[in-house]
Amino acid sequence: MNLCKISSWNVRGLGGLTKLKQVMTRIKIMQSKIVYLQETHLKPSDIGRLKRRWEGQVIVASFSSHSRAVAVLIHKSIPFQVKETNADPGGRYIIIKGNLLGEQFNLINVYGPNTDDPHFFNYPFLNISTCSGNIIIGGDFNRTLNPHVDRSSGIDKSHIQTRKMILQFMTDLSLCDVWRILNPQTKEFSCYSSTYNTYCRLDYFLISKTLLN
Repeated sequence: MNLCKISSWNVRGLGGLTKLKQVMTRIKIMQSKIVYLQETHLKPSDIGRLKRRWEGQVIVASFSSHSRAVAVLIHKSIPFQVKETNADPGGRYIIIKGNLLGEQFNLINVYGPNTDDPHFFNYPFLNISTCSGNIIIGGDFNRTLNPHVDRSSGIDKSHIQTRKMILQFMTDLSLCDVWRILNPQTKEFSCYSSTYNTYCRLDYFLISKTLLN
């Protein structure tokens, strides 16, 4: 296995069959092998529809048909052996611990709240801080980590406490914002706020620095 493409996507609902088919078709075109989905809005009774359209493992933290619910899709071509899963009952994160080709990996998919709530991020970060192996955290964090380059206005006075805590955990766990490392000065955004008339990058992959190569 020379390449394992990992993608993250806030799909804003997969309740409708047409939307589900469109999203799964797009994922296949992208040739992603591990996919983090946020805001699937899938109830436990709906998960079968997703599994029927994915060749491989589907691991879900469900909530309701109207909000939240995250999922991790692992293609059958990736020999990832799941050892333990920890799903948030609120449907905002899922932690998957396992082995891939003899190495330990911790896959964490996050859909952060839009409030300044450091306690939400505290649990998943503390959970993985006791784990060995590589870490790949991805998802829609619902906040910028570096407003200077992650927000079109260059200023973000919201989520100050949460941002501070995430950055501290990144230091403690030797994690890096891999896209920013590859694009140190690029300003690209994943969300538009009509309230503040600004563009933001709210979607991240934070990975162990040992994986940078």
